[in-house]
Amino acid sequence: MYFCWDILIEANTPAEDPLEGYLRITKGIITRVDIKFPAGCHGMVGVRLYRYEQQLIPLTSDEWITGDDETIPTETYGDLTDYPYQLKFVGCSPDTTYNHTITVRIQVLPSYAAGFAQLTKLMQRLLDKLGF
Repeated sequence: MYFCWDILIEANTPAEDPLEGYLRITKGIITRVDIKFPAGCHGMVGVRLYRYEQQLIPLTSDEWITGDDETIPTETYGDLTDYPYQLKFVGCSPDTTYNHTITVRIQVLPSYAAGFAQLTKLMQRLLDKLGF
């Protein structure tokens, strides 16, 4: 299942007082997150995703995912089998002049399917390295 949000981050939103909200999803395992930055962000709009108070994206604590006219894909394995089934979105845009709409897409699979998908990816990587 894919979930998608367009999130407006107003111009000059400081990192010290960022936009915060919750992305409600369904029970399962997060296997992929894509964050799309429109043209004009120039790396000045930052995004973080949290599960409870643990920063998931980016993994580097206190850093931000940024971009400009690009989609940043992340393969991840986030357990959402305990309620609440949501992630916290945090966004900032210090020193910007315009509002920016960031698109977040999250793929969630049932627990049994996510495990099988991870195993399939690992097997494919092994076969690729062996030249098959």
